[in-house]
Amino acid sequence: MLLRARGVSKVYNMGEVEVHALRSVDLDLRESELMVLLGESGSGKSPLLIIIGGLDRPTEGHVWYEDVELTELDDAGLTEYRGEHV
Repeated sequence: MLLRARGVSKVYNMGEVEVHALRSVDLDLRESELMVLLGESGSGKSPLLIIIGGLDRPTEGHVWYEDVELTELDDAGLTEYRGEHV
Protein backbone atom coordinates (compact mmCIF):
# COMPACT_ATOMS: atom_id res chain seq x y z
CA MET A 1 0.00 0.00 0.00
CA LEU A 2 1.44 3.35 -1.00
CA LEU A 3 -0.69 5.55 1.24
CA ARG A 4 -3.03 4.49 4.02
CA ALA A 5 -5.24 6.52 6.35
CA ARG A 6 -7.19 5.12 9.27
CA GLY A 7 -9.74 6.94 11.39
CA VAL A 8 -8.67 10.38 10.18
CA SER A 9 -10.68 13.21 11.68
CA LYS A 10 -10.09 16.94 11.57
CA VAL A 11 -11.77 19.47 13.85
CA TYR A 12 -11.22 23.21 13.48
CA ASN A 13 -11.97 25.44 16.44
CA MET A 14 -13.70 28.66 15.40
CA GLY A 15 -13.96 30.46 18.70
CA GLU A 16 -16.43 28.46 20.77
CA VAL A 17 -17.64 26.48 17.75
CA GLU A 18 -16.06 23.21 16.63
CA VAL A 19 -16.22 22.51 12.90
CA HIS A 20 -15.84 18.82 12.03
CA ALA A 21 -14.22 18.82 8.59
CA LEU A 22 -13.50 15.06 8.55
CA ARG A 23 -14.98 12.26 10.61
CA SER A 24 -13.13 8.95 10.84
CA VAL A 25 -12.00 8.61 7.21
CA ASP A 26 -10.27 5.44 6.01
CA LEU A 27 -8.39 5.48 2.70
CA ASP A 28 -6.09 3.12 0.79
CA LEU A 29 -4.09 4.24 -2.26
CA ARG A 30 -1.99 1.81 -4.24
CA GLU A 31 0.97 2.70 -6.44
CA SER A 32 -0.06 3.70 -10.00
CA GLU A 33 -3.73 3.81 -8.96
CA LEU A 34 -5.87 6.69 -10.18
CA MET A 35 -8.49 7.89 -7.73
CA VAL A 36 -11.07 10.65 -8.02
CA LEU A 37 -12.20 12.47 -4.90
CA LEU A 38 -15.74 13.79 -5.31
CA GLY A 39 -18.12 15.42 -2.88
CA GLU A 40 -20.28 18.38 -2.14
CA SER A 41 -18.81 21.68 -1.03
CA GLY A 42 -17.88 21.37 2.63
CA SER A 43 -17.63 17.58 2.58
CA GLY A 44 -13.95 17.52 3.60
CA LYS A 45 -12.10 16.99 0.31
CA SER A 46 -9.57 19.77 0.88
CA PRO A 47 -8.79 18.92 4.53
CA LEU A 48 -8.17 15.30 3.50
CA LEU A 49 -5.82 16.32 0.69
CA ILE A 50 -4.03 18.77 3.00
CA ILE A 51 -3.48 16.01 5.55
CA ILE A 52 -2.25 13.34 3.11
CA GLY A 53 -0.09 16.00 1.46
CA GLY A 54 1.73 16.53 4.76
CA LEU A 55 0.64 20.16 5.21
CA ASP A 56 -1.42 19.55 8.36
CA ARG A 57 -1.97 16.85 10.95
CA PRO A 58 -5.29 15.21 11.71
CA THR A 59 -7.01 15.83 15.01
CA GLU A 60 -7.40 12.04 15.31
CA GLY A 61 -6.27 9.05 13.30
CA HIS A 62 -3.15 7.95 11.47
CA VAL A 63 -1.67 8.35 7.99
CA TRP A 64 1.14 6.26 6.53
CA TYR A 65 3.16 6.72 3.37
CA GLU A 66 4.68 3.33 2.59
CA ASP A 67 5.93 2.30 6.05
CA VAL A 68 6.38 5.83 7.46
CA GLU A 69 3.68 7.13 9.78
CA LEU A 70 3.23 10.74 8.71
CA THR A 71 1.25 11.58 11.82
CA GLU A 72 4.35 10.87 13.91
CA LEU A 73 6.73 13.08 11.90
CA ASP A 74 7.87 16.47 13.15
CA ASP A 75 7.76 19.57 10.93
CA ALA A 76 11.16 18.79 9.38
CA GLY A 77 10.05 15.24 8.59
CA LEU A 78 6.86 16.47 6.93
CA THR A 79 8.87 18.99 4.91
CA GLU A 80 11.13 16.17 3.71
CA TYR A 81 8.08 14.02 2.84
CA ARG A 82 6.54 16.84 0.81
CA GLY A 83 9.80 17.56 -0.99
CA GLU A 84 10.45 13.96 -1.94
CA HIS A 85 7.00 12.43 -2.46
CA VAL A 86 4.28 15.03 -2.95
